[in-house]
Amino acid sequence: MKKIKEQTRAVIDTNLFVSGLFADQGTAFQLQELWVKGVFELAVSEDILKEVRSTLLKPAVDKKLHLDKAGVNEVIDLIREKAVIVTKDRYETDVITADCSDNKFLACALEADADYIVSGDNHLLEIKHFHKIQIVDANAFVKKFKSH
Repeated sequence: MKKIKEQTRAVIDTNLFVSGLFADQGTAFQLQELWVKGVFELAVSEDILKEVRSTLLKPAVDKKLHLDKAGVNEVIDLIREKAVIVTKDRYETDVITADCSDNKFLACALEADADYIVSGDNHLLEIKHFHKIQIVDANAFVKKFKSH
């Protein structure tokens, strides 16, 4: 039985999330560790999962990680199992016009009732707040929750 949001909930942008999946040190790694330890709940949408999948299948990423399609599917399945999945298209926003693809993170956070969006993307970071959602970089988020 899932409890009603007693925990901090965060949306993590794709590049930061993918970096953290396979890092063994640094901020992206620490961010993943906080998620794995249950310090916060991860919220993702179907659109975010599609972007994670396509990023993992890029030749440059494949060259570094050596993940075949089955391996990518395992990663996506793990995220689905461990994250708070948000259904697609309940909310839409057009707040970010410079890179419309970033709006999916805002929509997911709104739908998931997230507390944070964690990103390295300036289009998101410049907003700072979206409704009651704080938009922070990974360093600020890790620093805030590292002691948990």
